Amino acid sequence: MTHATTSQPVLHGSSPSVAGVRLEVVDGRVTAGGRRPRAGDGLARELARRVDPAVGAAAPENAIDVDQTQTSVIVDGRYVVKIAGHWGACDRATVLLSRLADAGCRDVPALAGQVGWEHPVHGTGTLALVSEFLPGTTDGWTWAVDELLAAHRTGGTDGAGGSGGVAGPEPAWAVELGRAVGRVHAILAGRGSAGAGARPEPEDAPLERRRRAERLLAEATRDDNRDDAGADPAAGSAAAARLQNHVGPLREALTSLADRPPGLAFPLHGDLHIGQVLRDPAGRIALIDFDGDPQLDSATRWRAEPAARDVAHMLVSLDLVAAVAQKRLGRAEPSLFAHAERAGRGFLAGYRAALGPDADSLLDEGSLPGLRAEQLLAEVRYAQRFLPRWRYAPDAVIAHRYPSTADLPEEPWTPPPSAPIST
Repeated sequence: MTHATTSQPVLHGSSPSVAGVRLEVVDGRVTAGGRRPRAGDGLARELARRVDPAVGAAAPENAIDVDQTQTSVIVDGRYVVKIAGHWGACDRATVLLSRLADAGCRDVPALAGQVGWEHPVHGTGTLALVSEFLPGTTDGWTWAVDELLAAHRTGGTDGAGGSGGVAGPEPAWAVELGRAVGRVHAILAGRGSAGAGARPEPEDAPLERRRRAERLLAEATRDDNRDDAGADPAAGSAAAARLQNHVGPLREALTSLADRPPGLAFPLHGDLHIGQVLRDPAGRIALIDFDGDPQLDSATRWRAEPAARDVAHMLVSLDLVAAVAQKRLGRAEPSLFAHAERAGRGFLAGYRAALGPDADSLLDEGSLPGLRAEQLLAEVRYAQRFLPRWRYAPDAVIAHRYPSTADLPEEPWTPPPSAPIST
């Protein structure tokens, strides 16, 4: 599919009907026939037809079987129709994906169009995005885990006969992933586009960044002291003890954020982790889900940030891949973190290569330690608030990357029993 001018049909009214399904906004939630939109109700197919009339009236709808903040449905084996779960949830992605489409970016699925909604109370927003479906792809919580386990089985040679461990070769997929993110950042930062893109941050931005990160640390440790540790109180208690024993080094990393100079800020992906990276059997990589961090409110998701935040999020997720891989193995295997380290090094090399001479002005690598610590705490908060079974992953990375004070009795980290999980 080529990147071309996208179609933008618009619905009108407080309760328009599409394919016999009545749409409403109830307490900010978008409902279809009184419930969340879903595959099989005909809504996604009709929205795709509004963008591309060539889609058949009986075209099949297929669900995407992963946890979703919005509702994504495969239509006719050609399109993914992403329907907003809350009013305004797709507005940010509409702006960023349209900018990428106009620039001819091929590191994201091609945007076919979007369906807007003019609502008498809420104003104008995006109801749905219609994008290219990439058959045969899996997300990084599958393919990147497979890559790390394959490197582990071959002794860290990455199939190229090199030495293993941190000093081994950087995997080609990680370099290409870095290049893809670098190319996307170059467009979003407006490199080469007059009047658009990155702008200098206010002088107090680094201090405010540190304050936000320290609030996150306080929230994480506060909630660990509550009794509702999740489905496995024993595991929750062990993770809480490990976090308490690593608070000092984490806080030190967060404090360093205020020591960095203000950077150039622009609209980022905002929730860039390995699960947002699709790869097909031929090795093509595509970045998805530009809605921003679902843990943040709408206004905060729109905030421009320096490139280092997206980069730090991806580096943390590569460490989390090592934790997921150990869960799949059924045992603690610290050498997998060495493979993640190599992947992170390759990602950074590819990222800097894609940006070329702009790399130094856009990426402050000195802020990465603080931002990585903050993102690990965000992962802990996500587990505390929404998905307790995910806690093992950031727990593993914190225990690996930060020294323990041993103030509390601390058990060595071990993975929980392996089971299918979507994160």
